[in-house]
Amino acid sequence: MSDFIVPEINQAMCTGCGDCLAVCQPHALALVEGKAVLARPDLCEYDGGCEPVCPVGAIQVPYLVVFG
Repeated sequence: MSDFIVPEINQAMCTGCGDCLAVCQPHALALVEGKAVLARPDLCEYDGGCEPVCPVGAIQVPYLVVFG
């Protein structure tokens, strides 16, 4: 299990359009068997740019709320 929060990609919804890959500056995303996957979570900068460009809403970027 990862020690950090990463975008979640619903494989059933993903159409493989590649829009998310185009905006992912660190190139953490890749197409595998026609679907977007977080191939390099260690490179993810967690900027959330991939979520709004997905035309079918297959990507969700969870946020951690910290009360202090």
